[in-house]
Amino acid sequence: MESIVSLFFFLLLAVWQDYHTQKISNSLIITALLGAILSQIRQNGFQSILPSVNQAFIIILILFPFYLCKALGAGDLKLLGVTAVFLSWRQALMAFLSGMFFALVPVFFLLFGRKKCMGNKIPMSGPFLGGILLTLYLTDL
Repeated sequence: MESIVSLFFFLLLAVWQDYHTQKISNSLIITALLGAILSQIRQNGFQSILPSVNQAFIIILILFPFYLCKALGAGDLKLLGVTAVFLSWRQALMAFLSGMFFALVPVFFLLFGRKKCMGNKIPMSGPFLGGILLTLYLTDL
């Protein structure tokens, strides 16, 4: 439960930062990654470090093509990587897919609105937060 609270706090900071600066800072990502690793060590011991970090690499490798075609920003990719350390790569992938669904709301505003907002870029941290919360709810964590 403690790691879920830490993840939620990190995500709130990331959403705030993403919506105000249109990027998620590396210092926030590194701080959250260290917090996730410490949480894993506390729950499962030092032997959990490598498997936990591997979770991040797996989700980054799976989602890297989305970054290459500019459908996903680097900060969003790193955000999901840290989420995978807190949870698992499967849950992070499920959160990504759910987040893409939640991103349809601002897409409709961009497509059908009279004014263009945010330079036609959608900060994905908000939809990913919704996807992560939905994933946690569905997996009963």
